[in-house]
Amino acid sequence: MRKTFRFLYLPDDHEQSRELNVPTWLLGLVGTAALGTVLLAVFYVVGLSEGTSWKPGGSRLQQENAELARQVEHLGSKVAMLRENLAESYRLQELVSVAMGLDPMDPDVREAGVGGRGLVGRASQETPGDGRFAVALDRDIDTILRQARIQHEGYQALLDTLVRREQTLDHLPSIRPVDTGWLSSGYGYRHDPFTNVKRFHHGVDYSVPTGTQVRATADGVVTALKRDRGYGLMVRVDHGNGLSTVYAHLSEWRVKTGQKVRRGQTIALSGNTGRSTAPHLHYEVHVQSRHVNPLPYVLDNYALR
Repeated sequence: MRKTFRFLYLPDDHEQSRELNVPTWLLGLVGTAALGTVLLAVFYVVGLSEGTSWKPGGSRLQQENAELARQVEHLGSKVAMLRENLAESYRLQELVSVAMGLDPMDPDVREAGVGGRGLVGRASQETPGDGRFAVALDRDIDTILRQARIQHEGYQALLDTLVRREQTLDHLPSIRPVDTGWLSSGYGYRHDPFTNVKRFHHGVDYSVPTGTQVRATADGVVTALKRDRGYGLMVRVDHGNGLSTVYAHLSEWRVKTGQKVRRGQTIALSGNTGRSTAPHLHYEVHVQSRHVNPLPYVLDNYALR
């Protein structure tokens, strides 16, 4: 194997030629150094274009990871605030439930079946930037979404209860059937005005002039318009839930059979028809087809809602 390389220098101006002997090992060392310099230059150029770890602030991937970590941590803060707002909303729902006389939502139901309240907020138990933090945060978000859906159902149930109660009140005969007049005869035993024999009076009488507007005392459906020997012209209104009302001794009807009526709506005019000694309105309340005293149902004089 050759130990040296001979380099011969021949100038153009007829000067004396020169000879240079270079050891093989030195030439190899110089070549290796040159090749290494070229490779480092190539890597550096590629690094500047692609973003590698020796760039200021780290590689592009490292910078993106750092930015993602900051965004995930910020998202974690928002999730924590959302969790607190949801808890405050739940406390408000409890207050409303108690105020309405209803049982508050079971805490285990509210936790959306995640195995207990201790598992809510798992992301807060991990270190931001750790991969487990993002996984726990994702689970927290899923849990909060389930809790929000359950809480929405709870509020919907409260609303449905309020609607049912309002509908029940709307169908409860709770106002006077006439705006004017005075109570001339109550519910219970009294002397019959025709025979003077003590008999049971199944309603109440309001002394009013003929032609006084008679109003439905609750929402309902007109089920009967009759001309009865004893009641004269009469109207029966079914209010649902076994409740109905009767208006008798009328002079004129203002509704038709099967017509829906609202509380306070004029359904007839008072009169002196049937077995009556003077102009008045006879008014009855029936519960499950039984006569009851109408007065306990009257909350106030008629007023438009």
